[in-house]
Amino acid sequence: MRRRTLSVLFLVMIVLIPIELFAEMPDTLFLEFDFEGFGNMIMASPPMYFGDIIAGDPLVVGGTWWVEIDDTGWPGTGDPAARWQYLYDNFFEYNPMTGSWTAEFDGESLASKPNWEITHPVNGIMEGTLVISFTFGDWDFDGILDIEERMFGTYEGTLMVMKYGTGNFAAYCGSGAYNGSCQNADPANWADDYVEGHCVMDLVNCSIANENRSWSYVKTLYKE
Repeated sequence: MRRRTLSVLFLVMIVLIPIELFAEMPDTLFLEFDFEGFGNMIMASPPMYFGDIIAGDPLVVGGTWWVEIDDTGWPGTGDPAARWQYLYDNFFEYNPMTGSWTAEFDGESLASKPNWEITHPVNGIMEGTLVISFTFGDWDFDGILDIEERMFGTYEGTLMVMKYGTGNFAAYCGSGAYNGSCQNADPANWADDYVEGHCVMDLVNCSIANENRSWSYVKTLYKE
């Protein structure tokens, strides 16, 4: 009888422990951080940018990040000139009012939205999809994106945090925004871009206990 009682108590503890841990999770989480890294749209297939989170919220500082862009249908990396020309012809739009070229990469211009992931060695992993636009100034206002104008640019975008995370991020989903600058020391020879930027994320607890609210929230993200 005693053995049976202990077994029942053990099972009750197993059931209750996750509930207790879950109850301690904050209902919302706001993250803000700075990052830097490298990437190459021309010489990498699929294009990938990656680097480190260097300042900001302790939950993510010390972690790494990457962004991957779907290049289905693009010319291969074996002919970088043709690949660049394809991007220029199909993605870049000129704005004569601002004197700038902008290329947007999203679920409409690509076969699928770009993916991203953040990995922290202690706190876990979070991931999702994003949209990103790169802008380069037309310094001489001639309507041509010259080599030297490709050396410096800016970027910005929005992201979705999907509930695929692990560790401290396992319960969360939400949205975010980011912006930054990119530099290329030798675009004529297809050198890597150096990128640095700032990101904010507004997350909510999307776990099963908040199913009704979290599902409505996720559906609003998909409508954006």
